[in-house]
Amino acid sequence: MAGEIFFDDAFNQLIRTNTDGNTEAFDDPILQVSRQRQHLLDWLKTKRTNNLPVETLVVSANTSTIIRAVNKDINRKVIRKDRILLKIEELNYKYGEAVLSTRAMKRLSNLLLDGHIPYIPKPLENYRIPITALQTGIFCHKCSAFTMERKSKKWICCTCLDISLDAHISALYDYLYLVKPTITNSEFRNFVQLQSPSSAKKLLLSLKLNHSGHTRGRVYLLDSLLEG
Repeated sequence: MAGEIFFDDAFNQLIRTNTDGNTEAFDDPILQVSRQRQHLLDWLKTKRTNNLPVETLVVSANTSTIIRAVNKDINRKVIRKDRILLKIEELNYKYGEAVLSTRAMKRLSNLLLDGHIPYIPKPLENYRIPITALQTGIFCHKCSAFTMERKSKKWICCTCLDISLDAHISALYDYLYLVKPTITNSEFRNFVQLQSPSSAKKLLLSLKLNHSGHTRGRVYLLDSLLEG
């Protein structure tokens, strides 16, 4: 967050003042991370791991942000990113003795990975936006135009002539988060404005996406992108 942020612990809210003087309120990130801590502790109990200390911290990543608060103790819960290493050293000193064995740590690590479910929003469905309202084509990160075309195994921007080998990957991430986690050859061609079915197939297969079906009925699973 840019501008000036004020932690209002009286009403448990975060108030941001932009450079233009406008203010807006947000949920208190200290309460948010406290809830996340409790969720993690509850999850650990279901895995029969009850003796782990769980610390919380709110980190401001923007170096230009001005942080203010009436409660002076807030600096124990909120820090700037430059202080992360020092905070880790403090925690290492605080918890000097190992709580879990290497074997138990490995088990917990595997449980966390197995239990992780990537969050994929559904903005079109939630806000009832038709897919036809989306700007299709390949976005050029240099000039911000949707005018990239596939030529000689490269994406070339017709506006600024910038060249990309993998601009279609960003488009697939957009499709994943905006539309749905699956895509067909036809849907891919329509979304990136590509005419050739064979070129589309080669691009999709090159990403080694999980898929179901064969030939024309093949459906590619875009959540495979999140596994890398």
